[in-house]
Amino acid sequence: MSIFAGLLIGIGGLVYLRVGGVAGAVLFAFGLLSVVMCGAQLFTGKSGFLPYRDFPKLVAMIALNAVGCAIAALIASYSGSEALVANLNTIIDARLAASWHKILVTSVGTGMIMTLAVYGARQKHYLPLLFGVPVFILCGLPHCVADAFYYAAAAFYGEFEWSLLIAWLWAIVGNYIGCNIPRWFMGDTFQN
Repeated sequence: MSIFAGLLIGIGGLVYLRVGGVAGAVLFAFGLLSVVMCGAQLFTGKSGFLPYRDFPKLVAMIALNAVGCAIAALIASYSGSEALVANLNTIIDARLAASWHKILVTSVGTGMIMTLAVYGARQKHYLPLLFGVPVFILCGLPHCVADAFYYAAAAFYGEFEWSLLIAWLWAIVGNYIGCNIPRWFMGDTFQN
């Protein structure tokens, strides 16, 4: 189910790359909506809810999410367009230009948004799932699983640079921290 989650997020990333803008950001939400609906295992959907002792499960989860993203990137390589490549290059250029601390700090925001979106769905409030994804995309905040898709797509389009792996690791750390902020602040009112 972790590979499936990566594939779903990758499909969301593909539609964002093809459409772009606000419409693409809103359509990307299909990925998260599908992950929650299917019970797929998404790193940023689980990091704020699993007990801390289950961290090794999260390591396996992010690796398998990346495999699913690579499958989606393969699909993207067959459905390319000028708009897709232009939007992909914009994302890749932004990640390459960002310092490690900028990626870390901005990724915290994405993690917090993702946990609150999933928390809302667990409380039978589904609008955060629909709006959370466009919020982090339009704010330019990195999402480690979406970035795994973008980086894999960049590899298929010959735009990959190895320094993206360092950016990806900082996004993972930042997303993990952000995913845990709701439970740190909410304390006992945070229901797993």
